[in-house]
Amino acid sequence: MIAKDLLIKDFKPLEPSSSVSAALAKMDAWQTSNIPVLEPATQTIIGHIRFDDIASLVDVTGPISDLDLRNPICAYVNQHIFEVARIMLQHEVRIIAVTDRNGVYMGIIEKKHVFEALSKMLNITTSGSVITVYMLRSDFTLAKLVHLIESEGAKILGLTVEQPSDNDIMIQVSLKLSHEDTSAIISSLERHGYTTATENRGDIFQVDLTTRADELMRYLEL
Repeated sequence: MIAKDLLIKDFKPLEPSSSVSAALAKMDAWQTSNIPVLEPATQTIIGHIRFDDIASLVDVTGPISDLDLRNPICAYVNQHIFEVARIMLQHEVRIIAVTDRNGVYMGIIEKKHVFEALSKMLNITTSGSVITVYMLRSDFTLAKLVHLIESEGAKILGLTVEQPSDNDIMIQVSLKLSHEDTSAIISSLERHGYTTATENRGDIFQVDLTTRADELMRYLEL
């Protein structure tokens, strides 16, 4: 999934001539603390305004061109949704402007749609089981894991890879599987030298992966 799949095209950014009161009203309407600013002549995003920049202003009738704009925060229309999520997380924004490769404004993406897309892509709500495999980073081969799992007749519905914060040589791979009973899969993996952990409950991956998605998208409640 890429940015254009989540594009909201009817959002109108602020312009330099827009008033501070218009910026506050748009922030309230879209429940966001940041709004992109568009240069109408070139249809390019030239910056953005944050609520903190204007919240204390007494006179809200003046144009935002009188203020110092923050640097633009944009995603490209063909960027993968993972990259869009990374940019939004980095800048802690609820909406992000999307442009083409020439910088021309195309629309925005809202954080709630990014979260929904991630949930769908990772099959959080689909029933199944989860196994977590621990291994040395140097031993990580996705193709081998997939082969061993599919040899037992299971399908991989979702996958995450993470590195424990206190260990730079180990990684853990969590896999959501179509099978409720993972005992044969666990046995096969352990015979091939993998260390695994699992709970054979249909809801375990939903809990586990939702937690990871919440961590990834912690800005969702900002």
